[in-house]
Amino acid sequence: MHGKTVVCIGGSGGMGRGVAIAALEVGADVIVTSRSKSKADEAARQIGCRGEAIDIYNSESVSDFFTRVGPFSHLMITAGAIGRSSFSETPPDEADRFMQGKLWGTHRCLWHAKDQMEKDGSITLITGGYSQVIDDKAGHVHAAFKAVEAMAQVAAVSLAPIRCNVIRPGFIDSDLWGDMNDEDRDMLRKTESEKTTIGRIVEPVEFGRFAVALMQTNVVTGAIIPVDGGRHLKVAS
Repeated sequence: MHGKTVVCIGGSGGMGRGVAIAALEVGADVIVTSRSKSKADEAARQIGCRGEAIDIYNSESVSDFFTRVGPFSHLMITAGAIGRSSFSETPPDEADRFMQGKLWGTHRCLWHAKDQMEKDGSITLITGGYSQVIDDKAGHVHAAFKAVEAMAQVAAVSLAPIRCNVIRPGFIDSDLWGDMNDEDRDMLRKTESEKTTIGRIVEPVEFGRFAVALMQTNVVTGAIIPVDGGRHLKVAS
């Protein structure tokens, strides 16, 4: 990956941070982002890369960001609205944040990135286990995830030869859960580990190393790949 630039939208924390660290391990130049420039700069200082601000809800911000970045090789998007909301109880104006943050935020990034991307590059999008399960308590997340997965396959065709894939992670033990006390977090780790077939949860850098390997595998495109320690197998059964 020497001489390649990896852009991690949402790379200041969680899975995106794991991807940034993994990309640096193999010699890539890395840019991590946050809506806050100070947060992006602090994450970049800790990781050892470049930090930039972007608001994926705002087309002008997204366009300006990719103009500043210039030509690059690989795009990883972990940003977007997360959380749970009941389809039957959440009014449309509130539900719209899931589509705006996950689907349309991703679309804005792809649209403005495509002309800056090298033709042998790749796009990696993130959904999650809720794309497999229809649960009224997470109805909008399910809809947004399924839409992103469909858009990724459209992009794999429309933006070819640039590759576009989706990773479906399970529970990732990251700083996103840092507001929990130690006892509750340990209990969550135990509960989530029992849902996998490998008996443990995936660490952010493990996730990141898989994502970087996918970037380097130039024969895979349009794929939707679970990286969840086998959790999807238990869901399927």
